[in-house]
Amino acid sequence: MTLFRQITVVFTLFFLIMLATILAIGFEDSRDYIENELYTKAQNTASTLAVTMSQADGDIPKMSVMADAVFDTGYYRKIILKDMRGRVLFEKSRDDLAAVPSWFASLMSLSGESAYAQVSSGWQPLGMLEVRADTTASLEYLYDLFKKIVSVFIVSLILGFLIIILMLRTVLRPIETMEEQAEGVLQNRFIINHDLPKTVELKRMTLAMNGLVDRVEQMHKKLIDLTKRNRELEYSDPLTGVCNRRYFIVRYEDYTGSRDSRSTGMVVAIRFCGTMDANKIIGYDKVNDLFKTVTKKIEKRVASHEEAIVCRISGMELAILVPSIGREEAENMAQLFIDEAREVFDAVEQIREILFLAAAVVPYDPEKTLEKLFASADLTLNAAMTQNRDAVKTLLFDNALPTKKIEWRHLIIEGIRENRMKPVLANIFSENGKDISAELIFDLEDEKGARIPYRVYAPMLLQLGLFPDYVAYAFEYLLANPSFECKRVAMELPISYLDTTHEFETMIDYVARLKTMPREFVVEIGQNDLIRRNISAIEAIVEELHAQDIPIAIARFDADVQILELLHKVRPVYVKMHIGQFLDMSDTLRDSLTLLLHSIGTKLLIGGLESQEQLEKLGKLGADYFII
Repeated sequence: MTLFRQITVVFTLFFLIMLATILAIGFEDSRDYIENELYTKAQNTASTLAVTMSQADGDIPKMSVMADAVFDTGYYRKIILKDMRGRVLFEKSRDDLAAVPSWFASLMSLSGESAYAQVSSGWQPLGMLEVRADTTASLEYLYDLFKKIVSVFIVSLILGFLIIILMLRTVLRPIETMEEQAEGVLQNRFIINHDLPKTVELKRMTLAMNGLVDRVEQMHKKLIDLTKRNRELEYSDPLTGVCNRRYFIVRYEDYTGSRDSRSTGMVVAIRFCGTMDANKIIGYDKVNDLFKTVTKKIEKRVASHEEAIVCRISGMELAILVPSIGREEAENMAQLFIDEAREVFDAVEQIREILFLAAAVVPYDPEKTLEKLFASADLTLNAAMTQNRDAVKTLLFDNALPTKKIEWRHLIIEGIRENRMKPVLANIFSENGKDISAELIFDLEDEKGARIPYRVYAPMLLQLGLFPDYVAYAFEYLLANPSFECKRVAMELPISYLDTTHEFETMIDYVARLKTMPREFVVEIGQNDLIRRNISAIEAIVEELHAQDIPIAIARFDADVQILELLHKVRPVYVKMHIGQFLDMSDTLRDSLTLLLHSIGTKLLIGGLESQEQLEKLGKLGADYFII
């Protein structure tokens, strides 16, 4: 029961008790007084009328007329004259008038006791006169008094309620703010209440709560800073500020082990040539400055490609891992790198003819090991270096898949129309091995029955604007299969889809239909998709999803500095990380990351497990969910 209801109940009971007490005491005294007055009046009338009748010399009709004069005043209910033997000589009476409700008359029970007086003729008694006063007027008076008292109490009760409401609003406002502060801390929203209440006790509680929130916020910020520093120490190159070789290895294993569009793409390797001679001319530090300048330009250029990363592999070599692009686009990208580097080199007259860039474009896929990739990149770079000038070389490969967008469009549309989209489920398990949800994607089956993995055709869904059709197909599949074992289903949706009003509303309708089955739907959003978007757009999408009670998860999580800043805004139910990166972390980074995630109530989901030994190891290291 709320405080308002408790106070209201107590206040109401108090008023009812007060009303009952006042009515009981007041009406008991009033009833006694009125009955006494009625009896006195009846007695006086009986005595006076008896004296008057004694002068009638025993004339009964004359005495009856005298009694009529008194009875007609309306103040008396009964006037009876009886002889000494008890025989009625005449009687004047009227029935009770229904002037007040019967329950009130019964409650008051005014009897109107009869008064008696002897009527004589000279010294000879003629009979006994009985007079009883009428209680109608008295009951009307008491009933009016009762209504007035009740009305005053009702008005007082209403005014009391209004006062209580105003008082409680003033008193409860700081308490409600404290509740918001506590809930905010659980969701990593730190609210400081600057509107201090006037009540001393509440002011102390508010100041104490503000201090607690501020301390938790500072601890949270320190934990984020610690995690960011640990990550930078492990995966950042100290010279250029981009990622290092170790990070490239981790991400390559993550990409090629995924089942999405990141599993295929291109690696653009860059080698700065002629640096030894340039060191002798302008010095080691200036050559390093040129290397850093060119690296920053390349990093800025790559920023527009989702999921792409720039890493310093060794010495004066960079490797750019770009998923979901073709050979021609990668070659154009490499040429842009060379053009921007040439502008930097030409600005230094002494070395403009010495320094040049060699670029290699090498495709990757899940079948290509890291050793084979590096070997291919080295061979291709060596081929580019033989030209002794800026050059791009490409390692060619064959691919039997469609190369034109119109062919992809036809293949995908027909696949959806003819139900050739085959579901692929990856079950998510908790620490105790219990199946808690399923991640759903669809492979595309061509006309010949060959399956095209989701990771291969996924880029075309976005490029061709067919992703809404894919999502609609997935939801219709879920709705048509109510016997699905997992009641919680996750799908990765791009921000571009969620940021479209029509598509977002369509998804909300589908999710509402799923909840009636009942089945929960989790929206997964890629990490890079989040950090590349405007923060206000992300907040709007996240708040709307939370308002619709739709859980959010972050896919392809790698503890990037920017995503750590966004965690408290997104409030994901889990983040999904590849096992290679999680195991590659140092104990310090891993501990600070798991502590940070647990502090905001976010579970850590690890994918790519291959053995029971890995499962046991990950459980000890702080992972919560697994995809096996």
